[in-house]
Amino acid sequence: MKITTFLVLLCGLLVCPNLTRARVGETEAQVDHRYGKPAGKWDDYVGYKKLYHWHGFDAIVTFVDGVSQREMFNKSQGFIDPHDQKYLLKVGGANRNGIIFDKDAGVFTTKEFAEKYRAAREAAWAKSNEKQQQ
Repeated sequence: MKITTFLVLLCGLLVCPNLTRARVGETEAQVDHRYGKPAGKWDDYVGYKKLYHWHGFDAIVTFVDGVSQREMFNKSQGFIDPHDQKYLLKVGGANRNGIIFDKDAGVFTTKEFAEKYRAAREAAWAKSNEKQQQ
């Protein structure tokens, strides 16, 4: 009985891998399939972002060349409690395949992209401040 249950669960994970967790590094089509129709799209420091409404969360995904590089989750109503954070860490794939969870920013990304994004953001802010001083 235990082997049958295990095999059924294993087959379910293999047949429906998109339901197991979010994945930084997926194509735009894969992300659209996971989170549904995007509610908005706009340019960002490095690429562009899409907003999705998914299971009570607003998922904001940053894409570069059609590949997700950064995923941020906000609670649609209320705040993210410890139970929500534990759930997001599980579905976000933190500490697997190079994915990190940046607690300060509340995003799933890779270390390399986090550094690139931070540098682009700081450059954009510096340019904005420079324009204001002129």
